[in-house]
Amino acid sequence: MKNPEATFDCIVIGAGISGLALGFFARHNGRSVVVLEAGPVAGGKIRTQWEEGFCCEWGPQGFLDNVPETLELVRLLGLQGRLVQASNAAADRFILRNGKLRAIPLSPLKFFVSDVLSWAGRLRVLAEPFMPRANEEDESVLAFARRRIGKEAADVLVDAMVTGVFAGRAEELSLAATFPKMAHMERTYGSLTRAMFALRRKGGGGPAGPGGTLTTFQSGMQELTDALACSLGTALRLNTRVRGIQYRQGPPSNWVVHLEQGETLLGRHLVVTVPPREAANLLKDYLPPLVLADLQQIPVPPVVVVMTAYRQSQPFAFPLSGFGFLVPSREPRQILGTLFCHSIFPNQAPPGTVLLRTILGGARQPEVIHFDDHELLRLVRRELHAILGGDPDPCLVRVFRHPEGIPQYTLGHPQRLQALDQALAALPGLHLTGNGYRGVAVNACIAEAKKVAMLLA
Repeated sequence: MKNPEATFDCIVIGAGISGLALGFFARHNGRSVVVLEAGPVAGGKIRTQWEEGFCCEWGPQGFLDNVPETLELVRLLGLQGRLVQASNAAADRFILRNGKLRAIPLSPLKFFVSDVLSWAGRLRVLAEPFMPRANEEDESVLAFARRRIGKEAADVLVDAMVTGVFAGRAEELSLAATFPKMAHMERTYGSLTRAMFALRRKGGGGPAGPGGTLTTFQSGMQELTDALACSLGTALRLNTRVRGIQYRQGPPSNWVVHLEQGETLLGRHLVVTVPPREAANLLKDYLPPLVLADLQQIPVPPVVVVMTAYRQSQPFAFPLSGFGFLVPSREPRQILGTLFCHSIFPNQAPPGTVLLRTILGGARQPEVIHFDDHELLRLVRRELHAILGGDPDPCLVRVFRHPEGIPQYTLGHPQRLQALDQALAALPGLHLTGNGYRGVAVNACIAEAKKVAMLLA
């Protein structure tokens, strides 16, 4: 830019999915925007790598097609014809229970004849409608589940669900922050069972959220971020690091952003989408000390993804048809779960081959981020051998490390957000969004981005 003090309606810091979507929605609403990214590429954790006909996703495997903001974004980008839904086979999901993979039952009848829980555990679930409501202002996911459906179902089924979404510990996470619909269902209906019957009559989903189908794009998730980056054009600036931020009260611009290149940008609004700890460092001169401490202490444990491909249709003893499996923390294993990518999206692997995506680390075992690639592959092969049966040689191995993986909304998170919102209200034009606050999934990030974009009047 030639102007040393270019002025914008909005300056966005960070070009992950939140920053890109916010920039897009703001421009769509007629605002002048610049999106700043310190690194050489946009997209954050969304990155797709194709090799030898196999689709290797660094980050999210897809998104549920049940959030209108995401579908609107796809439509505005002209990507509707590129959408690919998960195959019918992906409806079959498995959980490791006492060392054996067991199908997760998808109906009440199947649940009560399945072996995923003991008879006592299944009967305890039946008592859920008679359990009292909570008295605590903020309750852990595990405590809530144990109170409503019993210890066994909580320790097996709910623990596994938390593993799949957050790679976290159910006993540490806030129910109100991580699964707000569950808390709302209990408050409104007094019982998850009664709530599910009521929502089913209205066409709603289950306790974890409304129903939907996992969806991606023909070339993988990076199609979305590439399209957003392309739509922003010169409004997206890569390799642009922020050196400092200043707030000055009054028009025409509230916020001054100084770049390492020596340039100064002025903006009526400043939206910070980088991880909470980095946001705290940028805003250390303006947010109260307690709020800064809260941001710096939001845990973001590392996650490692190990992709293994096999040029055989059945390389293991266990049939690899379905979505994949999750590993509850009570099982003595060192992986969080494995997705059967070739079965979920058949176009992501050549016919007659298998593509697996194994997740490690998270809050359970953060030290794996320091393992080298050979150690990680040995660990994954040992675990897959124990769970699936067999140890075939993979024809392709790719390891993706995320030193900062998935934010953990620990107990007290709603109160921390309330304090943050109060602090932001005293700083006109400042907004924080991203997966560190109100949802870790792609859908949540896009929905929050659109919400913030609507505030940029």
